[in-house]
Amino acid sequence: MEASSGYPVIDVACGAGRNAFYLAYLGCTVICIDRDLSTLRQNLVHPELSKRLTLIEMDLLADPWPFQERMIGGIVLVDFLDRSLFRFFQRSLITGGYLLIETISNRGGNYLELPKASELRQTLEKSFEFDAYDEREAGPGHANAVTVRMLAKRR
Repeated sequence: MEASSGYPVIDVACGAGRNAFYLAYLGCTVICIDRDLSTLRQNLVHPELSKRLTLIEMDLLADPWPFQERMIGGIVLVDFLDRSLFRFFQRSLITGGYLLIETISNRGGNYLELPKASELRQTLEKSFEFDAYDEREAGPGHANAVTVRMLAKRR
């Protein structure tokens, strides 16, 4: 909660809400975004945690980004990666706000959706300072694909 400076945290493509519930348990106000929140709604069993969650059902690839400049304390993006969202993340995060990204794992043909080596670092390094950045090779050697786990702070 301290890392977000009291601002809300967005769980982008939140799915069933695993990360959102944990952040709410820690005391954060969490905005859960996904195109289908039915599973998350079914999992809302703790009334106290529910009070810390705001649910927004939207298509991240088609709908307009609903957040203004410098109003979000942190963004969590796990198992979903659309690079077109990065410009919105940069704009919406407060200075010192955190961006946590974990790409999809290296299974089957997933490597086709993964970034190239150093791609995310190069894309984000102008606006973010990396606290942690880990790349692991994925797919066949010629793919130059990587899985990424990273935590970065908005400059």
